[in-house]
Amino acid sequence: MRKFKFKIWDKEKKCFYISENPYPEESYKVKDRFISLECTGLKDKNDKEIFEGDIISINNEKSSIKLPVKFGRYSFEKFIGECGEITDATELYGFYVENEYLYIQMLKENVIVTGNIFGI
Repeated sequence: MRKFKFKIWDKEKKCFYISENPYPEESYKVKDRFISLECTGLKDKNDKEIFEGDIISINNEKSSIKLPVKFGRYSFEKFIGECGEITDATELYGFYVENEYLYIQMLKENVIVTGNIFGI
């Protein structure tokens, strides 16, 4: 079982903290100051941990689609046959990127973290 790890964005100081607790002590005093982003448990091509809110690209190519990592419910459909018939859609809950052809677990060997949703 993996340990939970969070990257916490401090809106006031504009920096990140790494913690096992998603709620910093100061969050009880100051409402809406912190945003907790969970670690996916995956690493990119350069062995860097991938967190929710990170922007990933494939092999860091200029033409690569840059996608934010999200957490929640998502689904994908499997295509079979020469005409691309759709099998049942699979609904999952966890980390994902919004793209009809890709999902994060499939890309881990080629993914590179290029930034995050905060522009840092």
